[in-house]
Amino acid sequence: MIASMMRKAAPVRVAAPRVQVVRPVVVRGRRVTCAAVNKEQVLEDVRSIIAEQLGTQVDKIQAESKFVDLGADSLDTVEIMMALEERFEVSFEEENTERISTVQQAADLIAGQIGDK
Repeated sequence: MIASMMRKAAPVRVAAPRVQVVRPVVVRGRRVTCAAVNKEQVLEDVRSIIAEQLGTQVDKIQAESKFVDLGADSLDTVEIMMALEERFEVSFEEENTERISTVQQAADLIAGQIGDK
């Protein structure tokens, strides 16, 4: 009877892994597993999100591209940061986002936060 009352769960969409687990090491008698962030994948994801937000092609967005040079105004930049926070499940401090002017800086900030998790 309980089985007939239970609903089937909706399929869950799982994002691609953003960290790469490396070989476990023993430190002072404890097993420690380190994780490394795939910075190239983070950069590619950041580029695709920016392209989507600005309605441009990913090929036109390089790591050294500045948001201003891509045609982003302040509202576009805020929307890009919100999309990045949502995609990577991180949150940015306002003082950190004010210092970000290039695509690479955004990717580095995200990679740093993912690595800290």
